[in-house]
Parts: sequence; structure tokens; C-alpha cells
Amino acid sequence: MPGRTSNGLAAESSRKRGRRDDAESSEQDEVVEVQEARSNLRTEPRKRARLSDIEDAKRQHRPVRESTPSDDDANEHEQPASPKSPPKTQYELMRDNNFEHLRHEAADDQRATQRLRFRPTLLGENAIADNGIIESVTCVNFMCHERLHCELGPLLNFIVGENGSGKSAILTAITLCLGGKASSTNRGGSLKSFVKEGCDRAVLTVKIKNRGQDAYKPDVYGESVIVERHFSKSGTSGFRVKTALGQTHSVKKQEVDDLVEYYALQVDNPLNILSQDNARQFLNASTKSQKYKFFIEGVQLQQLDNDYRLISESLEQMVAKVPEQEERVKHAKAELDKAQRLMSELEGHRQVRNKLRMLRWQLAWSQVVQEEEELRRREKDLAEAEIRVAEAQKEVEAKNQALELAEEKVERAEEVLRAVKEDEGNIQARLENAGDVYKQMKREIEQLHVEEREAHQALKAKTEAVKEVERKIAEEEKRLEDANGEAPRIKLRELDAVNNKIKRLETQIQENKDGEPDLISRVDDAKKALDRIDEEIQRKRGEISNVESRIKGLEENRGSMYDAYEPQMPNLLRRIATDNSFENKPIGPLGTHVQLLKPEWSAILEKMFGINLNAFIVTSKRDEKILRGMMNQLNIRNSPVLICSQHSLDISGKEPDSEYDTVLRVLKIDNQMVRDQLIINHMIEQVILIPERVRAQQVMFDGAPPRNVKACLAFHDRKRGEGLRLAMNNGSISTSPIQPNPNLKPRMKTDCDSQIALLKASLQQIVAEYQELSAERRRLLQEFQRCQTAVTQLRRDRNSLEKDLRSALVEAEAIRVALDEFEGADGRLQGLKDHLEELQAELNHHGIQYGTLTAKKQDQNAAVEEALKKLKAEKLQMKDYEQRLSKAEAKLKQARDLRHLCLIEKNDVISRLGEYTEQKHKAEARRARQAEGVKEMTKHAEVVHKERVYIPEGETHKSIEKQYNTLKARLDRIDDKRGMTDAEVHNYFAAKKALYNQVVQDLQSITRVNDRLRHTLNLRLEKWRKFQRYISSQSRANFIYLLSERGYRGKLLLDHERKSLDLQVEPDKTEKRASGRSTKTLSGGEKSFSSICLLLAIWEAMGSPLRCLDEFDVFMDNVNRAISTNMLITAARRSVNRQYIFITPNAIEGRNTLDKDVKIIRLTDPRQRTLADH
Repeated sequence: MPGRTSNGLAAESSRKRGRRDDAESSEQDEVVEVQEARSNLRTEPRKRARLSDIEDAKRQHRPVRESTPSDDDANEHEQPASPKSPPKTQYELMRDNNFEHLRHEAADDQRATQRLRFRPTLLGENAIADNGIIESVTCVNFMCHERLHCELGPLLNFIVGENGSGKSAILTAITLCLGGKASSTNRGGSLKSFVKEGCDRAVLTVKIKNRGQDAYKPDVYGESVIVERHFSKSGTSGFRVKTALGQTHSVKKQEVDDLVEYYALQVDNPLNILSQDNARQFLNASTKSQKYKFFIEGVQLQQLDNDYRLISESLEQMVAKVPEQEERVKHAKAELDKAQRLMSELEGHRQVRNKLRMLRWQLAWSQVVQEEEELRRREKDLAEAEIRVAEAQKEVEAKNQALELAEEKVERAEEVLRAVKEDEGNIQARLENAGDVYKQMKREIEQLHVEEREAHQALKAKTEAVKEVERKIAEEEKRLEDANGEAPRIKLRELDAVNNKIKRLETQIQENKDGEPDLISRVDDAKKALDRIDEEIQRKRGEISNVESRIKGLEENRGSMYDAYEPQMPNLLRRIATDNSFENKPIGPLGTHVQLLKPEWSAILEKMFGINLNAFIVTSKRDEKILRGMMNQLNIRNSPVLICSQHSLDISGKEPDSEYDTVLRVLKIDNQMVRDQLIINHMIEQVILIPERVRAQQVMFDGAPPRNVKACLAFHDRKRGEGLRLAMNNGSISTSPIQPNPNLKPRMKTDCDSQIALLKASLQQIVAEYQELSAERRRLLQEFQRCQTAVTQLRRDRNSLEKDLRSALVEAEAIRVALDEFEGADGRLQGLKDHLEELQAELNHHGIQYGTLTAKKQDQNAAVEEALKKLKAEKLQMKDYEQRLSKAEAKLKQARDLRHLCLIEKNDVISRLGEYTEQKHKAEARRARQAEGVKEMTKHAEVVHKERVYIPEGETHKSIEKQYNTLKARLDRIDDKRGMTDAEVHNYFAAKKALYNQVVQDLQSITRVNDRLRHTLNLRLEKWRKFQRYISSQSRANFIYLLSERGYRGKLLLDHERKSLDLQVEPDKTEKRASGRSTKTLSGGEKSFSSICLLLAIWEAMGSPLRCLDEFDVFMDNVNRAISTNMLITAARRSVNRQYIFITPNAIEGRNTLDKDVKIIRLTDPRQRTLADH
């Protein structure tokens, strides 16, 4: 990176120039390597003494009137410096060293000439620099220009134009925009004088190339740095440093100075940017002393001299401080001796003071001992609290397991009880049926006994009557046979046929009568089925009405959240809200803090939670008692009160996989204590929800249940609205029904829209079931009507048979009348036969009846015995059922009591765990505070004495404090006599010793700084002299070389002792004089050419990448102008990474205009041009 100077005006070589100088200096060991000329004085941020800058030098040496070509004669006999000039200062003597370094001018010039001879092989053609050159200049409202823009080439630039076209304005703009002073331009005394007439403000913009490895902050600015300076008529001025994209990065002048210093642009160097006036004065009208001043300022010798002079002044000031500091050392030594005497007096009381010091240490550390003892007590309390918490946690785990076992027992007992109650209806029905059957058979067999006795007596009587009539008929037939012949026999046969018909009809009628009870039974069954389905239809209608009313209620007013609870619940909540006697306000009812995210599970979960959704939660026995009293006053009986700890249950790692919905996951619970109670009482985090029964059975029973799953709830696959609870306990599978009460209102909060949608879906299902029942009723009604029609037809058929029977009886009666006619008037035989038939019929009837009754009696006796056995068996079944029911109810009550007891014990243990945990936290806090107190007390004790001291056994803080106070009072009396305490003596001695050491150290420091500063100044002055020697010889050799380009001879007369610079030039090749002529004898062109050679010789010694020259050819004729122009171009091309800006009012002709490294910028009169906006 380019070097920097103390005030931003240092002349330093660029990187390429540095490499060239390195190569040149390696040729001659006697010549000092000069890579850059700069000052390193900017090492301290303090305000510096004012340095004499270039403008001060100009004001001090500016002549009263400006020199012109007509002044040559007046200056022709300029004399050396007056011998009466003031004597040199000590610094100047050190700097010049009697000019011993300039005594070998001939040898220096010879080495410089040798370096010039090797230069063509050492240097290449000028190359475009990656950075540090100016790309464009823009002026707005500047001087006489409204807008002036100039794009510069990277190497050689000739700005050509008439007067007033803005040529010199370009150089002035570069100087001002890059931080130069207005006075250095010789165009104005202040910035406001540069604002165009009639305008309020002006803006200058310079764009600097910023590429390559040595770019200035490339990550910030990019490939270009745009410096913008704006100033106004009112005197305000400011800078803007912008990136390549036009974004403002800084508005500080320091950033501009850093940029200019980084690239060593030296805009205030009078030879770097040679303005029109300076160029005219330097090239044509300057005196020897003025040329010398231009020379030392241009090569930065003057600036380095000013910096070193400031160092010398600082050194003198520092040297002047040494006697004063030595006096301070003497005074501090006297004070130290006095303090030493006081310390010697303290030695006599050393033992007492040591004892006092030990007591003070013990006093400090005894407090630490007391605090440590208290800390041990706190740690013991904490350990006991941790033991209680650990035991309580184990007890909670045990109670959890006991509660789970109790829950399993309750579930098994409920399942057993449900299974037993399922048999109750069947057993009771069978028992009643068996009793009815037995009673009916008993009545029937008693009736059979009576009928059997009557039939036996009737049979016996009829048998005797038949025998008597048969005897009489036989006698009468014998008598009639003798009297009538065969005709009666034919009639008798007809009468037998009619009698047979009558018997057949009677049989058919009897069969008809026997078939009637079965049809009547079928009619009764159909009627009962119709009654049952009518009841089911009525129940469905009730369900439809209930669901519709719930939907209507939700749609109309959404209902109150307390409608599902007891009527006095709102009053209880208002009392709780206004009562301030609770330690913590009760929480409840629990259902109001639970929102169901899946309303389809509402009825099943309501049944599962049961009365616990009505419960309240308190945190202490006292709050429970107060709440119970309020409930009793309001007659609230169905709301349990649960005592719960405020510490949250940790269920991490205890829940099933996320693929399953659990009861906890479908609930949104807004209170942590409510959540904990539902977890404790119902294990909601481990009960999963699966709607389909088949899938639920597969999950629970096909292999082991899923991890962390206690039970599974599913919908009943046949009974709508009911659910099933599936569990596997100790390898046994249990499936128990869940039968919700459809008439109860839900207590858990749900989304109204979701609940309405669910109820409407349920209503559609109920309506579909109702329609199915209606269709079944129509089928049963048709069956009932068919059975009734069959009974009616049977009765019609019986009536027809009875009519036929009556006709047959009439026919038989007619045959009997005919027989009576054959037998005679009396008809005695026929009467006997008829009577016989009647008796035989009656006998057969009574015989059949008796036989039937006997067989029926036997069958009935067997049936009665069987019915009695069945009745006894059913009674035994009922007794066994009652025993099983009683046993199941007892077991269920026992299991519920055990679960309730386990729940109470678990809540008590959790409450105690919360108390123990709180006690543990308090113990930890007390222990932490005590430990912090021990640390704090230890820190205080360590301040008194870093190491712990022994506290004698039996000594306490109070006893040590008493001893300390007694001994301290004794020493205080001694201190009162002395007028100073021990601590004050020690502090006094320490302060005086520190003061003495400090002033001695300050004296040594000043001495070292002076020595180093003197040594540094000597080294820098030595380098300055070498640099002066090198620059002088190099400039002389370059000047001779440049003159020889045109065939001139001459030399550069450089006298540092007299501060003068003069030229001797011999243009005539034929002239044999060794020394040339004075420039005053040269023509204007020759003089200008010689001055150009001098300028180029000096430029070779400068390190800035920028070279600017204004109107260099104003006094030259065409020949000298062409030669000078070619010389400038050749010199420029011989440089490396340099940018040249030449300004001339004359046109540039020749091949130079065609070269690619030369850019001709032609400016026109602003009155004749119109600039486009850039």
C-alpha cells in the first residue's frame, strides 16, 4: 500500500516507481535507496503545532509584484544570500551538518548518469495503472461554467481549447475536489469565489479508478471512487465520497484525505498540479530562489523539513522538562525519608499490632465460620426435604399403581355386575313362566280328577242301562220278526249311513275347533310384536324429538354453559368470585374448563368422566371446608371437591404414539390443575380412541397392546349412541359396554357448529332407523291381518259344517219316522233301538271321555311333575342369580370404595408431595442464599486476609470482637499521641514511596524518550540528507539528459546552502564553452524548452501518479512547441503507471494525435457549446 505522511502532502513513489528505485539503487552501494519520502510523525492523536505549509511558504516568498519576462534584466545580477542573515538554529545545524553530504557532487552526478544510461533496459513503456488515476471530472456552476464534464484517458491527456473554454478549470476542480485549498489554485481566496455568477451553489465531482490488488477499500467502493464536493455562496462546504454505484459512503473530509494520501495524489504540491500562474512563473519568470523553493516543495524536501523541525521543537520542550522533573525527584525523596522515619516508629509496636491484625483476621473469618455452620444446617434441612420428596414420589408411584389396580378391579366388578344383570330378565321371565305353567297344570289336573270321577260313574251307569235296553230289544225283535219281514231292515241300513255321515261331520267340526287355538295364538303373537315395535317406534320418535330440540336450542340461543349442572351452580360461582376467604380460588366445575375437539365422542366421554365433570378443585383442606359449606347452603349435592397440588404432572414419555387419538389429545383444557385431576382419576393420557370396534379389537387384542395404552374406547357396532371399553389387564381381555344417558345435557364445551353438524348427522341416522322400524311394523301388521283372516275363515267353515250336520240329523229323523211306520203305531222296537243307540253313544262317549281323561290325567301328572321340577330349578337359578348379584354388587361397592380410598390417598400424597416440593424449593432457596452469603462473607474476609485463619475452639465472633476492641483502644491511644494511625502511616509511606517511584520513573521515561527521539531525529535527518543528495544528483543528471535530446548542453546549478537553483544552457552545438549561458540570454522558446527540461527532471524525482501542467507552451514558437510536446510525451511514456494532463491553448498536431496512449480533449467556448447531461 502506498506510504502516508503526517499532513497528507507527502511525496512518495508508487509501487512501480519503488521497484525501479530499488533496481537503480542496487547498482551503486554508495547511493542511499530512496523509495518514498514521507513523515511518520502522525503517531499521536494530540493537537499538533501549526506547520508551515506550501501556502505559508508562498506567502512568505511571494514578491510584491509578479515577475514578467521584462524583469529578466533586473534579476540578472541577483546576489547570493546576505552574510548578515540571521544565524542558523540548532536544528538547522543538525540538519545541514555543514553540507558534508553534498561535497561529492561530481561523483554523485556520475552515478546518476550511469543510472540514466541503464534506464532504457530497466524500464518498459508506460502502462495503464489499475488505480489512483482520474477517470473523469465534472463541474456544475463552477467558475464561468454552468456544466463542464471531461473524460480523461489513463495515460496522456492533452486538453486543448480557447481561452475561457474551461481548460484551467479542470485542474482547479481536481485540486479543490480532492481537498486542496482555494488559495493554492491562485484563482481565488475562498471557495465561494468559484461559484458561478448568478448561482447559489456549485458541485465538483472527480471519479478515481479503484481496481487491482492495491485498490482502496474495494469491498466498499468497488471499481471506482467518486469524490463530490459542494459549496455555496454563503461559505458552506461539504464532501460526499460515493461508491461506483453512486451510493454515498462517507461525508467526512477525513475520508477524502485518507483517499488522497493513500494514492499520494499531492494536490497541493505546486509541481504536481502546476497551475497556469505557477507554470508561467516557474517556466518563465522565476528567480533562483523561487526555482529552488519550487524544487524543494515539489520533491517534498520542504515538507519533511517542516516535520523534522516540529520533532526538534518537541525534543527541545522535552529536554526543558528534565530539570523540573529532577527537582520533583528531590522533593519526593525528602517526603519518602519522612515517611520512612514514621514507619520505623511503628516497628516498636509490631507484636501488639500483629496481635491486633490477627484478631482482625479472626474477626472477619469468624463470621465466615458462623455462616458456614448455618449453611451446613441449611444443607441438612435440604437433604431432609429431598428425602421427603423422594419418599413422597415413591409413595405417589405406589398410589398410582394402587389406583390403577383399583380401577382395574372396578372395571372387572362392573363388567361382572353387568354380565350378571344381563341374565336377570331371562331368569325372572323363566321363573315366572315356570310358575304360571305349574299353577295352570295344577288347576288342570284337579279339574281332570273331578271329570274322571264323574265320567267313571256315568260310564258305569250307562253300561248297566245298555245291557238292560239290549235285553229288551232282543225280546222286541223276536216279537216283530215274527210279524213284519225284510222292509225294516233296509230302512235300518239307510239310518246307519246317515248316522255315519253325522259322525264324520262331527269329527270335522271338532278338528275345526282344535285348529282355532293355534291361529288365535298366532294372532296374539303378531299383536304382541306389533305392540313391541310400536313401543320402539315411539322411543325413536322421542329420540328424534330430543335431538331436534337440542339442535333447535343450539341454533336459537346456544344455551348457557351451566344448563347441564345443578340449578344453583351459577349462584355458587358468584359466591366463590366474591368471597376473599379462600387461599386460592376453587376451580370448577371441571367441565367448564374442558373443550371437546371431536364432538362425536361427547356422550361416551361424559359417561366416562361421570360426576367428576361436576367437581371443583381446591389446594387446601381449609378451602375444601369453605367450599363444602357453600354447597350445603345452596343444596348442591352432586359436585365432589378434590384437593390438588399446584405442581404440574410430568407426562413426557408416558403417552402413546402420535398415530392414536387419546382422550387428552381430543380435549382442550384451559387449566393445568384440571388436566392433572383428569389424568389422575381417568388416565386420559393413556386411553386411546378408535371409532371402529373391529380395528379397536385388532389394536388391543391382536398381540400386545400399544405402548403406554391402558384402555381403548370405541363406538358400539350395533347399538347407536353406545360405546365399548376394551382393555387387557394381566393377560385377561375385557370388553364392557358404555351406555350414556341421552337425556343429559353435555357438560364439556364444544364448538357449536361442529356439535350441530354432529347432531344433524345423528338425527339422519335415527330417522333412517325409524323408517326401518316403520317398514317392519307394516310387515307385522300384514301378518296380523292374515292371521285374523284365517280365524274368520275357520269359523265360517265350522258354521258350514254345523249346517250340514243339522241337515243330516233331520234326514236321520225322517228315516226313524219311516221305521216307526213299519213297526206300528206304538214304535216300541225303534224306540228301544234309538234309546240303545243313545245309550251306546253315551256309553262310548263316557268311555272315550273316561279313557281320555285317564290318559290325560297320566300325561298331566307327568307334565305337572316336570313343571314342578322346572319351577324348582328356576327358583334355584333365581336364588343363585340373587346370590351372584349380591356378591357382584358387594364386590363392585368394595372395589369402588377401594378406588375412592386410593384416590383420596393419592390426592393426599400428591398434596403432600407438593408441600414437600415447596419445602424443598424453599430449602434450596435458603441454602442458595446462605451459600451466597458465605461466598460474600468469604470475599469480605479475603479482603481483610486472603488465607483462612484458625479460630480457637470456644471463641465466637463476639468474644473476638471484644478482644479486638480492647487492643484497638490501646493502640488508638498510642496513635493519638502520634497524631496518625498505623493505617495512615502505612498509607502515607506507600503513597510517598509510590510518588517517589513514579517521579523517578517519569524522569527515566523522559530521558529515554528524549534519547530515542534524538536518535530518531538523527536517523531521519541522515536519511533526509541522503535523500537530498540523491534527488539533487538525479535532477542534475536528468536535466543534462533532457537537454541532450535536442542537442543542447548545460547543467543545473543547485545550491542548497544558498537556497538557489539556476540553469546554464548552451543551445549552440558549435560553441566550445564548457559552461552554458544564463537563461536570460536565451530566446523565449529556448528558455521555455530549458524550463520544460527542468520540470521533467524534477518530475522524475516525484512519487505521485498524477502530473498536471497548464499552458506549458504559451511562450514557445511552433518548433519549440513540437519539440517540447514530443519530449513531454516521450518522458511520460518512459514512466510507469503515471497519468499526465497537459493543457495548451494550441492545437496538437502530428502523429501524437494518432497514438493510442494519447487522448486529445478539445474544449470549446461555453458560449458556443451545449453539454449533454451525463
